[in-house]
Amino acid sequence: MEFIANNIILFIALAVLIFLIINLETKSLFGKVQKLSCDELTKLLNNSKITLIDLRTAEEFNSGHIVTAKNLSLEDIEKLDTKSDNPFVAYASTDSDALKAALQFSKLGIQQVFYLEGGIKSWVENNMPLTGED
Repeated sequence: MEFIANNIILFIALAVLIFLIINLETKSLFGKVQKLSCDELTKLLNNSKITLIDLRTAEEFNSGHIVTAKNLSLEDIEKLDTKSDNPFVAYASTDSDALKAALQFSKLGIQQVFYLEGGIKSWVENNMPLTGED
């Protein structure tokens, strides 16, 4: 108790961090948008039709992307044809961009929405293939 009393700011910061971590994990487990690992994405690519969206710049996309991916910016998501029953998977350079896009897909009424955890970096680090490389 004395430690907490002497370090109240640290204790409050710890409590806030624990709350945020629990909140984030709860949303990822029970939310409409789910994260996928590289292995899970590979299985999805091999076993079903999906709409795969690469949110990086056109230059980054042209230097290498996951097979079947379509290049799209966050601003263009509203223009995307969402009538398909296929699952939508977003990936980018960062998880935050992919998650933003996935949340937009969900708001557009798409039932199965995912994002690639770790983005294109995790795909490359796991020695997964890219297409369109120079």
